[in-house]
Amino acid sequence: PISKNRASMSPLYAGAARVKLDPPVGLAMLGYGNRVGRNAGVHDDLTANALVLADGGAKVAIAGVDVLALGNRIADDIRERVAADTGIPADSILICATHTHSAAAFNIFATPRAAAIPADGRDLEWERALPAKIASAIVQAHERLEPATLRAATARFTLGINRRLMRPHRQIQLAANDAGPADAEVMALGAYRADGSPIAFLMNYPCHGVVLCEDNLLYSRDWPGFAMDEIESATASGGGPRPISIFLQGATGNIDPRSRGNFEVAEQYGRAMGRGAFDALEHAPSIGASRIATRRIALNLKLKDLAADLAIARNCAAQTQASLDNHRGGDGYQLKRLRDHHAQSLSALSALEALEEQNRRDRRVDMARRELATAMTIVTIDNLAIVGIPGELFVELGLAIKATPYFDQTFVAGYCNDLIGYIPTGAAYAEGGYEVDTARIAAGSGETIVDTALCALAAMRA
Repeated sequence: PISKNRASMSPLYAGAARVKLDPPVGLAMLGYGNRVGRNAGVHDDLTANALVLADGGAKVAIAGVDVLALGNRIADDIRERVAADTGIPADSILICATHTHSAAAFNIFATPRAAAIPADGRDLEWERALPAKIASAIVQAHERLEPATLRAATARFTLGINRRLMRPHRQIQLAANDAGPADAEVMALGAYRADGSPIAFLMNYPCHGVVLCEDNLLYSRDWPGFAMDEIESATASGGGPRPISIFLQGATGNIDPRSRGNFEVAEQYGRAMGRGAFDALEHAPSIGASRIATRRIALNLKLKDLAADLAIARNCAAQTQASLDNHRGGDGYQLKRLRDHHAQSLSALSALEALEEQNRRDRRVDMARRELATAMTIVTIDNLAIVGIPGELFVELGLAIKATPYFDQTFVAGYCNDLIGYIPTGAAYAEGGYEVDTARIAAGSGETIVDTALCALAAMRA
């Protein structure tokens, strides 16, 4: 149900806070399977940044957390802690990962139990403390609520580029495709005191946090961190308290940075986005009274049917094993060729079996129905909407949600309150490629999410 009657406008209140996550130095790092080495230090602090908005009745909390992702069990723990301490309904709380690939390794799906066996490259005590740290940012933001006005604006920004390049024979490679769809617009929201000083900024843009590559061994927020630094420092010279900025990753499932490599590139693009968002907000009209509504919508998404692919993969493995067993030509090049063939068969089979095992072990999955249960959360603030998506939505689907005629501006926040993996378009399933191969949900699920979001937005606008 919608959390508030939208019949009347009310004064707005805003509060913001930041808490450092402080992962220990020396842990493994998430984001790249082929990264070699452990963390070697901190380039910039990983943080949880929170904004709480209230209209005198309804309240909503939005947190951006500098980790790769957060599964629903951890997000639910955070939301329940916040609800108990603040009275903000759990369904009105959005916990969104920024999806930096330069953060510490941890179990993104569950907090370790007290009796858990120590894991190589991880710090279980830090992991156990993480939900409370994230929750404390929202609690502090709630304690700082004060009268506010809002401004919303957009600015052109083009760091993101489509990363699905069609090769000859219709093979998809993870490589820059400038002809593919991308989003060239950063969405920005600012909360301001009566004297015009900013309380907080919220920025939303789809682009993977991978300007920094596998060779980076320093904790970092990647390019969004520099955007946050820039928009905060743009007003810091006024002598008042430094505003808090929150970055919401967008529909970035098939979007990478067009330039990558080092901190200089990350800073160049990040600061450009932060400055563009700040300048756009400076010229945006103020919203002094509004109404807030939230809605959490259950999603039951069909899993991919892996039976046919598993049968083919098992047959291929049996065939290449038989070729090895029947080899009589010595230990020359032909033996190497046969071993390579069999290794490829085993790798393909292992990937499919891992997907199926993940489904069997996942508490969200009903194997009898072959459905994965998750949810999206929608927030509306007058003519602005925020749609929280529980995974890595393809940009085409994000653009379809943004195009809703019911709100002037619609933010699409990925990695929100859960992680179900990649959410490709239906057309992408026919093309294949990394995102499709590793996706757990069936073709058409992305379009179901879009349709559900658009119907909910229409209902919330009524």
